[in-house]
Amino acid sequence: MIAVIMQSELVELQEAIDYVGMLCQAYFERFEHDRRLLPSWGPDIDRDVATYVRGLQDWMVGSLHWSFDSTRYFGDQGAAVKKDRVVIMLPKQPKS
Repeated sequence: MIAVIMQSELVELQEAIDYVGMLCQAYFERFEHDRRLLPSWGPDIDRDVATYVRGLQDWMVGSLHWSFDSTRYFGDQGAAVKKDRVVIMLPKQPKS
């Protein structure tokens, strides 16, 4: 997503990271806003909807934690990145 934003918006790396962070924050806030606006359909359906919404919340949080706990995005530095919120980037490779 970062690379797509860099190219489509013609911005540098940090600007793209900040932009994607802002998008994620906005989506989380929208989810919470919409969750609070859910109507009531009665106790049984409300309980089922609450279970479903909780599953969506768990999925979002689980995906976030997985990105740090797996080696996919940060190699063996996931725990440090999760704690410090600093990602050490590889040097830029010259274009061939």
